[in-house]
Amino acid sequence: MSYRLGVDVGGTFTDVLLVEEGSGRTWRAKTASTPADQSVGVLTGIGKACAEAGIELSEVASVLHGTTVATNAILEGKGATVGLVTTRGFRQVLQIARSFVPGGLAGWIIWPKPEPLAALENTVEVDERIASDGSVVRELDEDDVRAQLTRLQGRGVQALAVSLINSFADPAHERRIGELAAELLPGVPVSLSSDVLPELREYERTLTTVANGYVQPQVKRYVTTLAEQLRAGGVAGELAILRSDGGLQSADAAIGAPVTMLLSGPAGGVTGAVWVAEQAGHRDLITFDMGGTSTDVGLVQDLHPRIGRVTQVGDLSVRASSVDVCTVGAGGGSIAHVPELTRALRVGPQSAGADPGPAAYGKGGVEPTVTDANVVLGYLPTTLAGGEITLDVEASRAAVSKVAEAMGLESVEAPPPGSSTSSTRTCSAGSGWSRCSRASTPATSRWSPSAAPARCTRTRWAGSPAPGR
Repeated sequence: MSYRLGVDVGGTFTDVLLVEEGSGRTWRAKTASTPADQSVGVLTGIGKACAEAGIELSEVASVLHGTTVATNAILEGKGATVGLVTTRGFRQVLQIARSFVPGGLAGWIIWPKPEPLAALENTVEVDERIASDGSVVRELDEDDVRAQLTRLQGRGVQALAVSLINSFADPAHERRIGELAAELLPGVPVSLSSDVLPELREYERTLTTVANGYVQPQVKRYVTTLAEQLRAGGVAGELAILRSDGGLQSADAAIGAPVTMLLSGPAGGVTGAVWVAEQAGHRDLITFDMGGTSTDVGLVQDLHPRIGRVTQVGDLSVRASSVDVCTVGAGGGSIAHVPELTRALRVGPQSAGADPGPAAYGKGGVEPTVTDANVVLGYLPTTLAGGEITLDVEASRAAVSKVAEAMGLESVEAPPPGSSTSSTRTCSAGSGWSRCSRASTPATSRWSPSAAPARCTRTRWAGSPAPGR
């Protein structure tokens, strides 16, 4: 018998699906992600799935893997320190950008411009010039290149991006700089724009190349470690990584061009949703995929996900094909806080992730998260991930109480000052109905066998339409 493994790594949990190809029988496993080395969580999940199926790892023919390693590096701003080499006169290409400011006419007044992924002090110019037709206007000055690379070496760059003017027409100068970088910056991964995005438009090409370098060290370390450990475990087939456009690529291709997997995880969610929708007889749908760190929403028409030419992650927009999804930093691990100035509740984009995770996980987390609120409300079972995580209700209550105190509430169940004092809670019983009256008793988990059914008295908010109107 032949088996296939599907692995999806999120910011909080890692999910594994094992499929026996002949019969279609499946086994599933969920385990906590391990941000320090995500391969640990992947291998733990694979081990649980194989143990449940009663097979050895050597019986697995292939591993198909969707990961948010690159996505989270962008969202959390935890990528590598990138050095940029460009043509003399183009040093500020990332700072000038497209002079686009989102919002209204005066949007520039309140818009905080994102910092470029390659700082200006880590950007150097070299003496060379290629014309748009590929002819050499000015030969590459190799002595100048050596001097500039030595300067970057002193700044401790962890990745190097090379984007020269018109290099899409003739990549010779970029390739030579790559060779010199291998000599002067050993061990530092090099991204050439003529390889990453060989097309015109200097800003988009440079930004995409820098983004490739920004996530490359993390992706390389992760993919290499995982591939080696799978091979050591006896997996005969190769590791395949899901691309942002829903396709698959080899581990080596993913390491060379990690910018193509910025939406690897979200693409897997959309593809899975399309399969489920097809089985249910639906052809047009909106997908909603919420994890612990981020939430992804996609549009599917006639069972075909929209594929865009641009990949958007947070404030970053790079030229790479991807499933057209909108990603925001909001999930189960998103941290709630109350700013001193506004005294209004805010959630995210900061996330507790998997380490330490929400306070309920008992791993040292103390900040209030969406998960902690759900634990206090009794919406979650007592354990998660097959019993791997036991939820600590008291720790969640202590964390959520910080929000109550900041908002001037007597307790986590107390209504806001000035509101009705009757014991009411939010109810999702029907559209337009926003309030239900229940006994003033502590929340009981719906997962508890002794939980009594709640009796709701529907009361419409003033001004809200009745259901069906």
